[in-house]
Amino acid sequence: DEDLIDVLASTKAKAQEVSQKLIAADETKASINEKREQFRPVATRGSCLYFSIVEMSQVNPMYQTSLFQFLDLFMSSMEKSEKATLASKRVENIIDQMTYMTYRYINRGLYEKDKLTFVLICTLKILVTAGLLKQSDVMLLLRGGAALDINSVKRKPFAWLTNDAWLNVLELSQSLRFFINLPSEISTNEAIWHRWFEDNEPEQMAIPDYETKIAENSEIGPFLRLLVLRSLRMDRCILQTKEFIRATPQMGPRYVDPVTDTMESIYAEMVATVPVIFLLSAGADPTDGIELLAR
Repeated sequence: DEDLIDVLASTKAKAQEVSQKLIAADETKASINEKREQFRPVATRGSCLYFSIVEMSQVNPMYQTSLFQFLDLFMSSMEKSEKATLASKRVENIIDQMTYMTYRYINRGLYEKDKLTFVLICTLKILVTAGLLKQSDVMLLLRGGAALDINSVKRKPFAWLTNDAWLNVLELSQSLRFFINLPSEISTNEAIWHRWFEDNEPEQMAIPDYETKIAENSEIGPFLRLLVLRSLRMDRCILQTKEFIRATPQMGPRYVDPVTDTMESIYAEMVATVPVIFLLSAGADPTDGIELLAR
């Protein structure tokens, strides 16, 4: 039966064609998944930034930012970032552009006293997400030895150490293996630690017994230095926080250097359907700038 033979031959050819297309579809799917995974770090950084913004609403309810606003920044960063042939370089450019654009956008709407807080939250979230820090490390920075009782812990060795500083040292040694010997090292090398403790700018000095080890740890060395300053010299913590952000590879100096937003830069980002609200504060009246731009 020639007709039947032709039908079977045609069916076999179609089956082979379908099989080849299915193989090609699987290869295409695998290629798409591979490319998508290459860009996953962009989504990860976007998540870190967005939830950092969300947490700022706990500092002040006025700092609430919608997901729609952030998505606009997210998409804009991909358009404005430098193009690159290599996917890894392209991802790096997008992440760098998105992080800085988000910082400038949010920074513009914060009170001066809260600007460093936002950058610190972003930096810590980025390091925790990257696996370089644990959430317990962040809590150690925030709480120190506040949960300890001076009457139920090892007696402080020297009168020049404040009770709070000694509790912080003990908590640091118990919570982080890197500083497990810190109490004994302070006791052993009293003179050099006392000199460091009493200095007007201890953040500018080498940390006794730990300077070399901290310097060798390029990824979290700045955070370890911040923990020591926070534990012993809380009054210098803000300055050291700026240095921590400046020295962290994922951030850098431009996130702590002073920035100024001009009327022209604000106008360039305005859209007709979204109002821009200027808040009056002591010594700052934007009226003249707005009128000058309008002219």
